[in-house]
Amino acid sequence: MRRVLLAAALALLLLAALGVQSWRLSNAHHTINTQQTAIADQGKKLSQKNGQLIALNILTQTNSQAQTQLYAAAEQNSRLLRDRQRTIEELKRENEDLRRWADSPLPDPVVRLRQRSALAGGESYREWLSQNHPLPAGPGSAAK
Repeated sequence: MRRVLLAAALALLLLAALGVQSWRLSNAHHTINTQQTAIADQGKKLSQKNGQLIALNILTQTNSQAQTQLYAAAEQNSRLLRDRQRTIEELKRENEDLRRWADSPLPDPVVRLRQRSALAGGESYREWLSQNHPLPAGPGSAAK
C-alpha cells in the first residue's frame, strides 16, 4: 500500500510538474505571439518612415537641383547686366548726344507712368495689374 501511495504521490507530483511546465509554455507562447505582433507593427512603422525618408531625399535633391539652376540663372543675369551696363557706358563715352540724353531727367509724363503705390508681393502686383490705372493728371492738363 505504501508503494501505491508513493506511486500515487509521484504521479501527482509529476502531473503538477507537467501542469506548471504546460502553463509556463503557454505563457511563453503568448509572450512570443505578442512580441511577434509588436515586431510586425514596428516593421510596418519602419517601412513607412523609410518611405518618408526616401520621399524627403528626393525632394531635397530636387530642391538642390532647382537652387543650383537658380544660382546659375542669377549669375548669367548678373553677367548680362554687367555687359549691358558696360555697353551703355561705352556708347555714352562715344556719343555726346547720347550722353546728354542719358544724363537728362525723364519728362514728367514718363515719370507719372512709373508712379504706383508700394506693392507687397506677387498677389498685390497681380491685383494692381488687373485694375484700371489712369495716368495722374500732370501740370497743365485739363480734366474731361
